[in-house]
Amino acid sequence: MSRKAKKVESPSKRRNKPDPWKIKLGRSFFILNAILWFGYGIYVYYDMAVRNNNTSSADIVTLFIFANASLLLFSGVKLGQPKKWTYFLSMAVVLLNTIPSLMNIIDLFFLLSFLIDLLILWTIAVLFRQYFPKS
Repeated sequence: MSRKAKKVESPSKRRNKPDPWKIKLGRSFFILNAILWFGYGIYVYYDMAVRNNNTSSADIVTLFIFANASLLLFSGVKLGQPKKWTYFLSMAVVLLNTIPSLMNIIDLFFLLSFLIDLLILWTIAVLFRQYFPKS
């Protein structure tokens, strides 16, 4: 009895195939970071508006924090689509999110957010060839 030989793909074809585990990992890091930022926004609003009775500045700061969290959540949801703009959006959002994290890295929340941002960057950088295959 003879067996059929398995068809072996070239390394470039294997590299260009989407890896669902890496995409799920990147999405989960995005969603985790968005949840942390939403929670931080609620805490900031409570601290500034309720405890310190500073509602106007609390509204503005919370608006920016929720905009950041919403962009993180949107990028995490759209990361699984094989479109180039989703890769660029994800990279831009993570790079812009590292700025406030680096400015207050002494605080535990910002340190945790910065570490998650680094994990997201590490995960997304590996996906570059899946979004931009060589012709």
